[in-house]
Amino acid sequence: RNKTSPYEMYQFFINSEDSKVIDYLKFLTFLPKETILELEEKNKVQPHLREAHKALAKEVITFLHGEEAYNEAINTAQALFSNAGNAANMPTVELEDADFIDGKMDVCDALVKAELCISKSDARRTIQQGGVSANDEKITDFKHLFDKNDFADGVVLKKGKKNFKKLILK
Repeated sequence: RNKTSPYEMYQFFINSEDSKVIDYLKFLTFLPKETILELEEKNKVQPHLREAHKALAKEVITFLHGEEAYNEAINTAQALFSNAGNAANMPTVELEDADFIDGKMDVCDALVKAELCISKSDARRTIQQGGVSANDEKITDFKHLFDKNDFADGVVLKKGKKNFKKLILK
C-alpha cells in the first residue's frame, strides 16, 4: 500500500473513537500530562468539538510531515466537506491508457483502482447500497462507464461520506 497521506492521517485521527483518542494522545504525542487531562475533560463535556482529536491530528502530522502538510490536510478536509471537492492536495490516483478498455472504464474498476473498494463485488455491493458518487452525483448503476476524457480534469470518487479519491489521467 502507498504511504498514508497527511490528509488520510488527519481523517483517521479526527474520526477516532472518543474512547481511544486520549490513549493515542498519551502514546503518540509529547504533550504534557496536564494538557492531555484538559483535553480529556473537554472531550467529556463537549465531545462534538473533537478538540482532543484535533490536537492529536496536529501533533502527529506536524511531527511526521511538518506544519505545512498539517495545514494542507485541514484545507483539504474543509474543501471536501464544503463540497468544493477539488482541493489541489486531494488524495489522487493517476490512471494510464492501459487502465481503459476501448477508452472506457467501468465504475467498479475505478473504485478498485482508487483503493476505495477491495474488489469488484465489494464495489457492486457499495453502489447497490447507494454509497458511491462521482463528482457529487450518486451512482446507482454498477455498470456505469466512464469515458477516458472524463478523467482529463479528474473525477472525484466518493465511497460513503468520508472516503474519496480523485482519479486523473496521467
